[in-house]
Amino acid sequence: MSDNRPPSGGVRGGSNLDQLMPVLLFFVLFNTVGIIPAVLAATAWSIKAAIGRRKRGLDIGWWLPTITIYLLARAAVTVAVERDLIDFGISSEAVYFGIGFVTKFLVGIAVAVTILAGRPLLALMIPKVVDLHQAVLDDPRYHRTMSNASWIIVVYECGSAVWDVWLFNNSGFNLFFLARSGTNFVVSFLCITFGLLYIDRSLEPIDEYPGLTHVLENSDRLSS
Repeated sequence: MSDNRPPSGGVRGGSNLDQLMPVLLFFVLFNTVGIIPAVLAATAWSIKAAIGRRKRGLDIGWWLPTITIYLLARAAVTVAVERDLIDFGISSEAVYFGIGFVTKFLVGIAVAVTILAGRPLLALMIPKVVDLHQAVLDDPRYHRTMSNASWIIVVYECGSAVWDVWLFNNSGFNLFFLARSGTNFVVSFLCITFGLLYIDRSLEPIDEYPGLTHVLENSDRLSS
């Protein structure tokens, strides 16, 4: 890698900002202007963040155009409902967040399918962002570990979707938005931490596995 790459701390800082800003923009603009500016601003920042990750060298292949199309379609449908161009019989807020709820369920189901098909998502994705020795990738323990760790994604996506739906139906918008953002952030952090520790412990017996610290440092370099 070039020595002119941004320092790793700056990359992490940018990533944290990119996660926070769509939430902050949506909340502020929704309460001060309306849902259309809130949706457009949050969508624009999310797309900017995805493109920024690609420019920093993270090879996300088909993911960038897919997520861009998804965000634009979600925003377009929400705006169309708010402008009465489409009528689903529910509010534009319900449409916007409902698309997110459904997406979580579908992601969870899709990841479960990859596990049951013998090609767990994490086993396919981790080599794209972490430079692991081929002997690690070929070891049956790697496949078994990634299969188990992928179930964490399934549980999180489906569980958080159920929580989001319940919260949306049983609270005011501001409480829903803040509680959803806070709990999802905390739970996702715990799931990621637990998943990394589980993967590290499970792969540790493989001689060519370099350890969690090296993996995280290596991943940081690849995304910078």
